[in-house]
Amino acid sequence: MVRDLRLKIIGRRILDVWTDWPKYFKPHYSLATFKKHVLRKKIEGVERRGKNILIHLSDKHLLLIHLKMTGHPLVGKWQIANRKWIPVSKSKLMADPKNGFIRLILFLDGPKNSNMLALSDLRRFAKVLCGPKEEIFNLPDLKGLGPEALVINFREFSDRFEGKRGKIKQVLMDQSFVVGIGNIYSDEVLYKAKIHPASRVEKLKEKHLKAIFKAMREILNKGIKFRGTSSDDFRDTAGKKGEYGKVILVYQKTGQKCPKKHIIQRMKIGGRSAHFCSKCQELIS
Repeated sequence: MVRDLRLKIIGRRILDVWTDWPKYFKPHYSLATFKKHVLRKKIEGVERRGKNILIHLSDKHLLLIHLKMTGHPLVGKWQIANRKWIPVSKSKLMADPKNGFIRLILFLDGPKNSNMLALSDLRRFAKVLCGPKEEIFNLPDLKGLGPEALVINFREFSDRFEGKRGKIKQVLMDQSFVVGIGNIYSDEVLYKAKIHPASRVEKLKEKHLKAIFKAMREILNKGIKFRGTSSDDFRDTAGKKGEYGKVILVYQKTGQKCPKKHIIQRMKIGGRSAHFCSKCQELIS
């Protein structure tokens, strides 16, 4: 998403804001305060921290969009019809129902066929904030995050397990531990590393941590190459599905065969589903 946005919105100015869900800005801001922070500001950069999209604005302001479960940004053009935003483009991608829950629009200058940055968000769980950079960077949304999974080196990764307890799947998904691994990729990483998701982290040896670290980098880079996993709501900024699902190893494949031809099983860990192969993945407890 961020790579797409860098190509599409950097250098453009925010002219207006529309939303039907002003709760996005609370408890920190009202819609009026949000507009005061963003209107007439130029977009100077876009980066990512965890699941937060960070848009750097002129006057040292930062626009944060936390996508939560169902949010994704779209760049294009829409018009109102029957009190609903309808894409002007005839592209089948934008007509995908998952792209039709437009809750927020930033109107931009520049090319008229792409002068809107919209947020489609089925469940309205996203968060949108804007303020001075130092203020935004000090919010819990960013301050409590661990290191990025594709930035950390093995020694730093290994050190973070010191004194840790619990099941490995839950630990990997803890964004204060390491950022970038959610439910889908935790299953994929642990299958690749040949470690059962219920394995106890306090029992893992260095060889296990090396296997997890190597699998983590491989799976996440593969996920980026295939532009994400659209098992449900995820779409890119053009409204297109990610294609990692075409090469997925175990996630949501209960009862099917793993790459080694064994049956994939499912269990609950910390309230989340874990998909695994008991033949290929060692339970360390």
